[in-house]
Amino acid sequence: MLNTNHYFFLVIVTLMMSVSLLATDIYLPALPEMTEYFNCSQTDIQRSFTVFLIGLAGCQLISGMLSDKFGRKRVVVIGFTVFTISSVLCAHSSNLAELNTCRLLQAIGGGVGSVVGRALVVDRFNRDGSVKIFSTIFPVIGLSAAVGPLIGGYLTYYWGWRSPFIFIASFGFLVLLMAISCLKDVKKNPVITLETETMDLLPINESKLGYLAIIRNLEFLGYALIICAGFCVFRCYTVESPFVFNSQGYGAEEIGHFYIVLSLSYLSGNLIARKLANSLKVSQLLAIGFSFFVSGGFCMVCASYLFSSSPYSVIIPMSLVTLGNGFLFPVGSASALTSVPSHLTGSASGLMGAMQFVFAALCINWVGEFSQGQALPMSIFIAGIILLGYCNYLFFVVYKTKPRVTAT
Repeated sequence: MLNTNHYFFLVIVTLMMSVSLLATDIYLPALPEMTEYFNCSQTDIQRSFTVFLIGLAGCQLISGMLSDKFGRKRVVVIGFTVFTISSVLCAHSSNLAELNTCRLLQAIGGGVGSVVGRALVVDRFNRDGSVKIFSTIFPVIGLSAAVGPLIGGYLTYYWGWRSPFIFIASFGFLVLLMAISCLKDVKKNPVITLETETMDLLPINESKLGYLAIIRNLEFLGYALIICAGFCVFRCYTVESPFVFNSQGYGAEEIGHFYIVLSLSYLSGNLIARKLANSLKVSQLLAIGFSFFVSGGFCMVCASYLFSSSPYSVIIPMSLVTLGNGFLFPVGSASALTSVPSHLTGSASGLMGAMQFVFAALCINWVGEFSQGQALPMSIFIAGIILLGYCNYLFFVVYKTKPRVTAT
């Protein structure tokens, strides 16, 4: 089926890449309730995010290398089996240690979807085509940032904090069935097939050496760090903002609605980037993205200082940041993955994912201690990450690398 149906390919890749993001966001409105249930502090429950992101990082490195060696389907099937089982176990956790253990396993399984999904796209398309495909599927993936908390808010309100984990387990099981039924492990043909590569691949030890070559590639590093900055900002906001909103007097059901505008902004950025990709260079698309990214961070600090009791003091500026991410994520991802040799695409995808999850895990571990559920400290913390991301963009991309092709 995947050989003849281009749209079905986009559907299954989009679902695969959405799973880990949906699993991250769906229980955001339940965090205050989980804090009470496990009798722990805000920082303690936020560590479940840190554990999850560390698991994603490890999974990205391993699954990227294994998918290059053994083919995409085998890795996907094993990964989503682990994800589904561990999601059910999360819902039945009786203490915080059990929850963190299950979240780690959930991340290890679910992270397979994003790394293999990216690799499948780059297997089939060149840089220009990958930019357009990522600009098509990233808006749908980004909608989980709104749909996840919205669903999680209602599930938590009616059935308690365990229900979001049952829901995400069902979603993972659906993707598992689709992968078993529709993906095939055959020799890669990037022109006419959508299937995975199992022949003429590097041995695992050479793949490990390939990581060193990839990380020394300044072009890859520059684009990958752009993704890291955008991801860290978004994750810090999604982890800390429920406590900010809760301190302002809002409950789980209301908090779930606050993330809709962010996904609409991200969707708008993706769609605009896709349209402009027909006429602008990659460097120009990145410049536009960073203009929104940086201005949003500045506005957030100012607004939260002047209107600290209003949720819109952070929601509206963050929508500008996510509008910029709508440009940065697809353009940066496609540029990073097409800057390495084709036989290292899976490894590069895994390394890029690992970098963003490790950096985000560190930032999440600090943002709770720094912010303590207050809008202004959270805004200052996020603005600092934005500044670092912009400096990386100037140093590695603007002054160190030269885009070799346009996004036409």
